[in-house]
Amino acid sequence: MTSPLKSISVNPDKQYIWQLAQSWVHSNRVLIWCIAAPYYRYMSCDSYDLAGEAQLVAYQVISVLIDQNKDLSFTSKYFRIVFRTRCIQMAAGVALANEPMATMSMHKEQYPYLDKPSDLDESVIAEALSALTNRQRLVSLWILSQPKPVSFNTIADHFGIHIQSVRRILSNSIRRIEGYGHQRICENL
Repeated sequence: MTSPLKSISVNPDKQYIWQLAQSWVHSNRVLIWCIAAPYYRYMSCDSYDLAGEAQLVAYQVISVLIDQNKDLSFTSKYFRIVFRTRCIQMAAGVALANEPMATMSMHKEQYPYLDKPSDLDESVIAEALSALTNRQRLVSLWILSQPKPVSFNTIADHFGIHIQSVRRILSNSIRRIEGYGHQRICENL
C-alpha cells in the first residue's frame, strides 16, 4: 500500500499544499497532542490555536520537502522537530516567569535597560484598561503594580483561583484591549 504523501506530484500548487497540510494535521491529531502535551499547560492557547499552529508547521514542512525534492514520507519526522520547537517557543513566556531569581539577575546584567523606570503614560493605560470587565481590570492592575514579573501560579494564589482561570482572564483581556484599539481606529476614520 502506497502512502498518500508519495502519490502527490513533486510541484503541486500552493493551495494543494495547504489542503495537504490540513489533511495531515486532521489525520495526526494524536501525534500533535503527544508532542504538545508537556508544554500545553504553559501555553496561552486553546485547542483551536494549537491545531492552527500545527497546520502552519505542517504547511512549512511539506513546502520545504517539496522545494528540496525530498520524499513527503519524511513529513512526520520533520514535523515532530519543528512543532516541538514551536510548542517550546509558545510556552517560553511562562517558563521565563517561573525562573529562579538568579536567572532573572543574569538577564538584568545582559539587558540593563530593563531596570530603568519606564515613562508609561498612565492615561493610555487607563484608557486601554477601560475596555476590560471589572475582574479583568482588577487582575491586570494587580499584575501591573508588581515590581517584578509574576507567574500564572502567583496570580492564581493571590486571587484564590485556578491557573486555567488566570490564563482565560488574561487571554480575554488581551483580546478586549486589542479589539478596543481596532474599534477606536475605525471610529476615528
